[in-house]
Amino acid sequence: MILIDSLSSQSLSVNTTDAVAQLFEELYDPALLIDPEQGAIVGANHAACLFLGYSADELAALTPADIHPHEIPRLDAFLSAVKHKGRWVADDLACRVKSGGLIPAQVRATLVRIAGRPFVLAIVHDRRDAELAELGRSIRKVTHDLRNTMVASRLMSDRLRRHEDPLVRQSAEIIARSVDRALGMCERTLEAGSASEPKPRRERFTLGDLVSELHAAAGPEEVAAVRLEAPDVETMELDADYDQIFRILMNLIRNAIGAGSTRILLTGNSGNDWTTIVVRDNGPGLPEAMLPCLFAEKSPVAGKTGGLGLAIAWELARNNGGDLTLVDSGPQGTAFRLVLPAPGAGPGELAAGAGA
Repeated sequence: MILIDSLSSQSLSVNTTDAVAQLFEELYDPALLIDPEQGAIVGANHAACLFLGYSADELAALTPADIHPHEIPRLDAFLSAVKHKGRWVADDLACRVKSGGLIPAQVRATLVRIAGRPFVLAIVHDRRDAELAELGRSIRKVTHDLRNTMVASRLMSDRLRRHEDPLVRQSAEIIARSVDRALGMCERTLEAGSASEPKPRRERFTLGDLVSELHAAAGPEEVAAVRLEAPDVETMELDADYDQIFRILMNLIRNAIGAGSTRILLTGNSGNDWTTIVVRDNGPGLPEAMLPCLFAEKSPVAGKTGGLGLAIAWELARNNGGDLTLVDSGPQGTAFRLVLPAPGAGPGELAAGAGA
């Protein structure tokens, strides 16, 4: 065990100190010995140092309040309960580690006496796996109910397909494809317990067909009086997963509309090995704080990511053997470049400067 100097300096016999050290070392979970009178951490086992990221000397300078800085009233109530009842368990305390992160933990504490003095022996259990498991169960429950709702929507779209108005039939087809995408994601989440993207199902289609569906699904003129333009792309051929490319471009278009753009321009260019699609808007540009972690779903800096939509779009682009990058962003607007393997070119490593 790692005994902190402040404990060994107490009026404890050598045998007592050795016994406490042996007890700590036999514990698999992180363990802390707390002096409730001084409010100090006076002992910690090796597992506790690894869990919290501190050395024994660093822990000697800390108090329980330093490890639970945002939960002082809850911590005080916990220690008080231990002193009055002899033992107590708390499932809602989060430990702050040296790196600054918070780890959800269950803390079991017992009042022990060493050389006639009371100390609190706290055993810490990492609850991250339990919370992730519970989150997975919750996601599967929500996904199950969502799938049932989507099935009902699918039935309604099938009925609309038989409508005499051709515009209604066209809308029903778009609704059906959207519902099928949602159902597919629900099924994958239920089967695998995650929302990981499947391998792409490559097929040949034209960018013009994709743009037509994007235009109908996003409804830019109806939603926000935004012009979505895509000149000279009707016959441009792609070889990729239709639904995944649809999701990439839809995320970029919705982000542009949400940022206040009034014009979105989609252009394409085909080469021997790579196909390039550029989505440019005339919005206000991206905040500078977003740029270093634009495609990250999470960031060490709170609130400084490009959002979940861009993270999903980047992942889908890579899934299809391509890439999604930021071309430029400023007061005149923002442009993203999607690069995909050209039809007939097998998937491979993205060449440096492809699509530039």
